[in-house]
Amino acid sequence: MRRVGRTGARHRLLSVLLGVLLLAPLKSGAATELPDPLILRGAAVIDGTGAPALENGVVVVEDGLVRCVGPSGECSEPPGARSVDLEGQWIIPGLVDAHVHFSQSGWVDGRPDALDLRADHPYAQAVARLRLHPEPFFRSYLCSGVTSVFDVGGFPWTWDLRDRTLHRTDAPRIAAAGPLLSTRDHWLNLPGERQFLHMRDRDAVREATDYLLATGTDAVKVWYLAVEGEEAGARQREYLALAGRWARDAGVPLIVHATSLEGAKEALEAGATLLVHSVEDELVDGEFLSLARRTGAIYTPTLTVYEGYGELRARRFDETRTEAACVDPLTLELARSTAVRPGAPDSVEAAALEAAAAERWERMAENLRRVHRAGIPVALGTDAGNPLTLHGAAIFRELEAFQEAGLQPMEILIAATAHGALAMGMSEITGTISPGKSADLLVLTRDPLEDIAHLREIRYVIRGGELHSRSDLVFTDD
Repeated sequence: MRRVGRTGARHRLLSVLLGVLLLAPLKSGAATELPDPLILRGAAVIDGTGAPALENGVVVVEDGLVRCVGPSGECSEPPGARSVDLEGQWIIPGLVDAHVHFSQSGWVDGRPDALDLRADHPYAQAVARLRLHPEPFFRSYLCSGVTSVFDVGGFPWTWDLRDRTLHRTDAPRIAAAGPLLSTRDHWLNLPGERQFLHMRDRDAVREATDYLLATGTDAVKVWYLAVEGEEAGARQREYLALAGRWARDAGVPLIVHATSLEGAKEALEAGATLLVHSVEDELVDGEFLSLARRTGAIYTPTLTVYEGYGELRARRFDETRTEAACVDPLTLELARSTAVRPGAPDSVEAAALEAAAAERWERMAENLRRVHRAGIPVALGTDAGNPLTLHGAAIFRELEAFQEAGLQPMEILIAATAHGALAMGMSEITGTISPGKSADLLVLTRDPLEDIAHLREIRYVIRGGELHSRSDLVFTDD
């Protein structure tokens, strides 16, 4: 999907090299040597391609890579390898969350536009904590079986997270889009840095796009919200098309937040290769599906992020939606405190909100089914970082929502692995269990093809060849 031209590739290479040189001293927990080789024996291997499970399979891991996948006895074994008996268990690729935001905390301290508690939780302090101490979220992702994430918009320091974790085996692989181009001049910035770059005129769009491309960004992201007035709408369509053309000329993908059918069509016409939300106002039609097929676009529906906002409005936190053991204590404490905040709606308002949410859910689920039936790649993403959509642990509810919408477990696994890697532009590196790819793997104790909820039953997480026991990743005993 991602076609990187010479200019884009050069920018990316220079950025990575510079990041490695400048940030190497800051890499706490970085891998200093390659993990020991592993031989994983006896499990059923589901490789993420859609092929049937390989019963009693063997996966050989060496130098952080998958070296061989096959039936018992077909793979040569490196000397000194650790052998792990996994009879009666399942191996799948590590999960990919194709829509996260490290610039947001999972609660309202990182999104005061949702509920303004800045008097008690200053926004600048919340962002500083996120920038300086991302390690709890790294652990949350691995604990939840997520070995790769796509940060699709945030402060410039999210590029640093990407580069700092390049060779780490205790953090997920990260791609980052950096600051968003926005049709609105959103106030959720800081005096010294911005995560929203306003598309106020043609020159501003040109300057912002050039800035993103000069950093070696992994994508140009547009927050394409409706603006009032026919003339203003025409200008924004022009600016979106310009951003898409300039990104394409540099070999960098255009990704777009557009939740209306009209806006999503305009995004596809501008060359978007990744739509990072559902179309939620109308059912998608033949024109939309034809555009998506023609552009090779990927659809990431983020089905459950509105559930978090619904809980916030209702002043409650439903822990059954998440996996609390994979949530750090501070985030869990803040999330639980939602219930004591004033401003809960009365019963009449609450019923109306729930009815509207149910109607929107049905449209989103039907659109997912239509997109999937049309053969358009679907990638799984949570929009983690938004209020009560918690980093890492939110993946389970999103997986289960795909199943509720009608997709089969194998189809969901592909969306959460191979198609997620495709959305990140990293299909050659991760997303399936294939020789030469990074050894990003999960070991499950129950069959995920029976019920996608069995993905909660993780025994081991393998990131870049490093074997982590799930029991060592949970926060319960911290």
